[in-house]
Amino acid sequence: MKIKQTARILQFLDEHGSITQDDADALKIKRLAARIMELREAGIDIVTDTMYGKNEYGPYHYARYRRA
Repeated sequence: MKIKQTARILQFLDEHGSITQDDADALKIKRLAARIMELREAGIDIVTDTMYGKNEYGPYHYARYRRA
């Protein structure tokens, strides 16, 4: 039986505390922000932290999601 993407996200959050798009890619979950919106609409309180980094192309930012 397939586990829904939202269920896999919740399991990952319970095990690791937070999730980024890179984490979701490893779980074969695309469009993480859309799945997070679905979880919020279902009444699950999830916080978005904006993270900052720098690579060979310069500075960038990304979202890290965690339960409130």
